[in-house]
Amino acid sequence: MISYKKGLSEVVTTLIIVLLVLVAIGIVWVVVNNLLQGGSEVVEINNKCMKLDIRVSAAKCTDGDCIVTYKRHDTEGDAIAGIKIILSNGATSQDAVNVSGDITALALNTETIAEILTPDPNKVEIVAYFVDSAGNEQLCPTPTQFDI
Repeated sequence: MISYKKGLSEVVTTLIIVLLVLVAIGIVWVVVNNLLQGGSEVVEINNKCMKLDIRVSAAKCTDGDCIVTYKRHDTEGDAIAGIKIILSNGATSQDAVNVSGDITALALNTETIAEILTPDPNKVEIVAYFVDSAGNEQLCPTPTQFDI
């Protein structure tokens, strides 16, 4: 009787190698896919930020309160999740106020910041932000600055 055990072990070895390669490809695909999706969301948010144009029109601070007037100049930009108004005096102390919600294009908006902690603020910054798919605020990288 003739036995073909050697031929059978080569087939089994080849199948095991093919399965290992398929598993390795699957693992690499999951890692690369997650990196690409995360990177594309950052690119999308940065693209939205580039289209934004929010400028401070006026700012005045007296008696511990500040009144900041700002306007959104872009008319075709995407809806934003909100802005952060930051008062500073050039040193380390800052006051930040969160204004949630979209800003209507070409409308003049005014925010009163009461009881500021920053002594003698001389600069106002406005930073717009979007919310990513995980629900986290993603700040735009370039704030709008205005000297008081």
